[in-house]
Amino acid sequence: MATNKWGVIFVTATIAALATSVSAKLFTVGDEKGWTLNFDYQAWAKDKVFVVGDQLVFKYATGKHNVFRVNGTVFQQCIIPPTNEALTSGYDVITLATPGRKWYICGVGKHCEYGLKLFINVLSQSYPSPPPPPSVYPAPSGKVFVVGDDKGWTLNFDYQAWAMGKKFYVGDKLVFRYPKGIHNVFRVDGTSFQQCIIPAAYEALTSGYDVITLQTPGRKWYICGVGKHCQMGLKLFINVLPYPTYVPPPYHGTRKLAPPS
Repeated sequence: MATNKWGVIFVTATIAALATSVSAKLFTVGDEKGWTLNFDYQAWAKDKVFVVGDQLVFKYATGKHNVFRVNGTVFQQCIIPPTNEALTSGYDVITLATPGRKWYICGVGKHCEYGLKLFINVLSQSYPSPPPPPSVYPAPSGKVFVVGDDKGWTLNFDYQAWAMGKKFYVGDKLVFRYPKGIHNVFRVDGTSFQQCIIPAAYEALTSGYDVITLQTPGRKWYICGVGKHCQMGLKLFINVLPYPTYVPPPYHGTRKLAPPS
């Protein structure tokens, strides 16, 4: 009788393990882009269903980025934890072991402030009811502003006149268009903006088509760091408004566990 009892327990545990392994998914964060700057990770996560047992893979060039698991306050304020808590392999695999809200940031330089961060909500393996609304919820996709419109990012243009009358909200995007190698874009603070203090070269955006998602409300400053372009007026200041009250849409996603074969 005891033998039969333990046999039933063993079979039940095996079935549960098989169900978990069959259902688990592997998510490469950012897909082919990986973990990098100039990418909207909340747009990437939108409509994906993350379940306990799934795995996140953070792929990046070793030494250029890292990954910290943080809480909601640290996520919002981009407070960098002690370095010994960082994942730094360049191929960091995180198993989603528990349900609930999860936050991840890059702690290199100002990468977190630049938008290198990810928030997800992890569901239990059986979830008949909608997940709780998160305290940090991505706003709906916003507007795309091409800085300077047809002129793009160039000399001899009044960017403050261009910005006047426009309303920028959290979730909107700025696109800086320019011939690659002729200009660049730095995100700076108010003092650097006024005095045209050029940051370290590695902080520059240089693609010629730089997309910046406005992640947080408040004042934002941008300059060109090539030659004396900033002193010549190639700079932009805007004020970003909080997104209007947003009620997340009802959750309709389903994902059934596959039965063991």
